[in-house]
Amino acid sequence: MHPAHDEHDFDISLLTRVYGEYMEMPGLQLTLAQASRLWDVKLATSAHVLDRLVSASFLRRAGDRYVRAESGRARV
Repeated sequence: MHPAHDEHDFDISLLTRVYGEYMEMPGLQLTLAQASRLWDVKLATSAHVLDRLVSASFLRRAGDRYVRAESGRARV
């Protein structure tokens, strides 16, 4: 396979895993370093996946932590 294709597949797999973890644990709050250790990936890979979930409005940044977007916010 083409290396870029493998990387894309890995990102999708990791993206699915990260999404699932935040769905199972809505109060999960991770720094970039913690996420990288938890998923055993490079900081850049974690940042890419977490930032994609922020762009999709599933996660948000709370200081140096990534949390579910609706976590801690009042629903209207």
